[in-house]
Amino acid sequence: MFTKRQSRRIGRAGGALGMLAVAGLVLTGCSGINNAGSGDGSTEETITWTLATMNPSVSPQAALQDWFLDRVEEVTEGRLTFDRTAPEVLCKAAEIVDCVRDGRAQIGSSVPDYTPQYFPSTSMVSIPFVNQNSQAVMQSIYDLHTSYEPAMEVMERNGLHHVATWPVGRVLVGSHEPVTGADQFQGLQMRVSGPIIQQALTDQGANIVAIPAADTYESVERGVISTVGGSLDFPVSYKLMELLPHWTDPGVGQYSVMAMWVNVDAYEALPDDLRELFDQVTLEVNSGAGVDVFNERAADLCQQMLDSPTVQSLTAWDEAATDAWETELGDQGKEMWIKLATEQGLTNAEGVLEEYLAGLERYKDAEYEDASLSCITSFANR
Repeated sequence: MFTKRQSRRIGRAGGALGMLAVAGLVLTGCSGINNAGSGDGSTEETITWTLATMNPSVSPQAALQDWFLDRVEEVTEGRLTFDRTAPEVLCKAAEIVDCVRDGRAQIGSSVPDYTPQYFPSTSMVSIPFVNQNSQAVMQSIYDLHTSYEPAMEVMERNGLHHVATWPVGRVLVGSHEPVTGADQFQGLQMRVSGPIIQQALTDQGANIVAIPAADTYESVERGVISTVGGSLDFPVSYKLMELLPHWTDPGVGQYSVMAMWVNVDAYEALPDDLRELFDQVTLEVNSGAGVDVFNERAADLCQQMLDSPTVQSLTAWDEAATDAWETELGDQGKEMWIKLATEQGLTNAEGVLEEYLAGLERYKDAEYEDASLSCITSFANR
C-alpha cells in the first residue's frame, strides 16, 4: 500500500504524463502555465530555496540548470525564487546530494555517480553503446521517475524528489597520444565516471582512478592520470585541453549524467498552485527545452576547442574499432548494471532497465543534434 506522500506523487505524475501530449506546444512557446495566484487554492506565499551546485558557469550543465531556475521564477512571478550559491561553495560535489537531503539546500545539481548508492535508478546510462540520443535518455529517465514505482520509490526512500537527469554528453577520450582502439586502454591511468563504463574500461586493462571533475586538471598535471574520459565540456570548462592535445569519440555514446533534485519535504510543503507550476516547468525542461539549451552552450565550447592552439585532434574512431569493442562487450554491460543496481537497493532492476530501454525506443526519433558529433565534423572540415 502506498504512503500518503506516494499517493500524492503518483497522482501528480499521472497529470504530468498526460501533458506529454502537448509537449510540442510547450516547446513552441505555448506553455499552458497559469499565472501564479490564479484559480482555486492559490496563495501569495513567497518562498526562497537555496541551490547547491557543482556546475561551472560556462558549462552546458549550468545552462540547463539556470534555464530551469529562471523559468520557475518567471512562471511563479517571483513567488518561488532561488538563492544561487557558487559552484561547490556550500557543499563539495560529492556532498551536494546530502546537503539537499538534510535541508542545507532545498535544490541541488551534481553527478549522481559521485554518490551511486542514492541513484541506482539513473546509473544505467553508463552502460556502453546503449544511449546515443540525449533527448531520448532524458525523457526516458523522467518517465521512469513519474510513472514506474521502483524508480519512484528509491528517490522517495532517499528523501529526494526527481527534477531532471540528463546526459553530460558523449564520452570523449583525452590523451597525450592518439587512442584509436580499445586495445590502447591497456595500462592507462584513467579518470572517467559511470560504474559500468568504468568496468568496461577496466576489462580492457585501464586503471580507473576515482577523481572528482574539479580535481582532474591537477591530477593530469601531476601525472596521477594520463588519460581522461569526459564530455565536450571537460576539455574547456576544466581547462584539460591545455594539457591533453588529443581527443576522440570511441562511439560509446552517452555515458554519465548530471541531475537536479529537490528535498522531498520542501517539495511537499509548496502550496498547491506553486507545486503545479513547478511540475509543469519540470515537464518543459524534460520534454526538449533542457537539451536545446544544453546544446547551445556546448556549441560555444566547440568553438573554443577549434580556436585552441593546444588541441591537435578531435576525431571519432573508425566504425570497425567501435564495433569490435561493442561485440566484445556484448550484453555484459546490462548484466553488470542489473547486478549493481540490485545490490544498491533498486527493486526489480531488470524491470527498470526494460522500461528505460522501451523509453529509448519510444523517443528514438526525437529531434536531436549531438554537439559532440557536430564538433568532430567541424574539426575534420577546418
